[in-house]
Amino acid sequence: MADVEERVKFTRLMDFYAPLLTEHRREVMRLYCEEDLSLAEIAEQLGITRQGVSDALKKARCQLEDYEDKLGLAERYRALGAQAKSCLEALDQVHLTGADAQRLRAAREALENIINER
Repeated sequence: MADVEERVKFTRLMDFYAPLLTEHRREVMRLYCEEDLSLAEIAEQLGITRQGVSDALKKARCQLEDYEDKLGLAERYRALGAQAKSCLEALDQVHLTGADAQRLRAAREALENIINER
């Protein structure tokens, strides 16, 4: 997996599971994924060795993947967003007038709110 893709993947998993990590692992992952720091930069900032950063990252990644394997929250969230977008596309094909048009607009707005809250 490319480094950028890996960081995006783990950033997404952090959105769901970061509170379940220890404070140390959470901070190492945050600096790595969100701040885009190298292992050496993280080590310097936290006052630990580069190997300590590497170990913390490895353990945190395993932990995050394990949570996702067991709970599947990130995948469900992604699937829900895809389904909502699919519903919007289907609604775009419907053209109604009167009260039905108002109900259709309300349904579109609700789906757009779901998508935008992501």
